[in-house]
Amino acid sequence: MNDQLTAIHTELLMMKEELQSRLFEYSCFQMSASVEPSMNDQEATLIYHIKEELQDVLLALSKFENNTYGYCEKTGAPIPIEKLAVLPTARTADDFYYPAQFEKKTLPYWEPGDYAYDQALYE
Repeated sequence: MNDQLTAIHTELLMMKEELQSRLFEYSCFQMSASVEPSMNDQEATLIYHIKEELQDVLLALSKFENNTYGYCEKTGAPIPIEKLAVLPTARTADDFYYPAQFEKKTLPYWEPGDYAYDQALYE
């Protein structure tokens, strides 16, 4: 493994440790905050995003073990190391395209046959 990949691997390990720590601390804080567990939408969203990030990190680390790290899952083409240094959990070349990332993280997803576009927005 070259120096750049070693640095990315180390970064992923640190991210894993931090996310696991945050998830654990947040869970402990919730348990000690009240006898009766209650979670509002904001707290649930926070926990969901932490778990989602952790899953991405674990997947990237497993790709290191399988020697498949750095290859686009859609095309199989190698992803430039410079881009992976910025976003170590990238799975495809599209992960670096800002509008696609924005939509993936913020817009709701519904099955194509469920609603027409206008119906889904205004019902």
